[in-house]
Amino acid sequence: MTASDDAADPPAVYDWNRRGRYRFRAPDAVVIDLPVPVAVNARVWVATIWPDDRISGGWARALWEPDPIGRGWRLPMQLAAGDVIEFGADTPTRPVRWFGIMDSYEPDRWATFQGPYPNPADAWHDAQRLLALERFLPALPTDAPKTDDASERTGRVHRQRRHRHR
Repeated sequence: MTASDDAADPPAVYDWNRRGRYRFRAPDAVVIDLPVPVAVNARVWVATIWPDDRISGGWARALWEPDPIGRGWRLPMQLAAGDVIEFGADTPTRPVRWFGIMDSYEPDRWATFQGPYPNPADAWHDAQRLLALERFLPALPTDAPKTDDASERTGRVHRQRRHRHR
């Protein structure tokens, strides 16, 4: 077997431990792909979590509703880009946690998350950094080029996003 043969073979198990963006199928706003084991004897959940000093352990949690037919978990109405998400499974052998950041949702297609992070604090700090990049736009230069007639009439100039969400 050559190196090129090895590269052409897909891995037997998907490596959820690679950091990056993960697109989970989400038909009808229901996330049906999970990065944790969904075994017969496992208690599985998805939750939005946030820092809260009033809670034991320092993190508050809002569990997502299971889909009525049992295929996945409903995306909450209050979900926003930058929210920290916990995918969890308590299996008979060990607990499994996957922490990520909500990136984007394409209606009836994909929910995209960034991760995994080793703990919720790392995810939260990275989310704050990414949100700051989205919130801050530097002042326009005084000699900004005019893009078209519409920008001249309205005084608005189209700006490109600093990092892309898909």
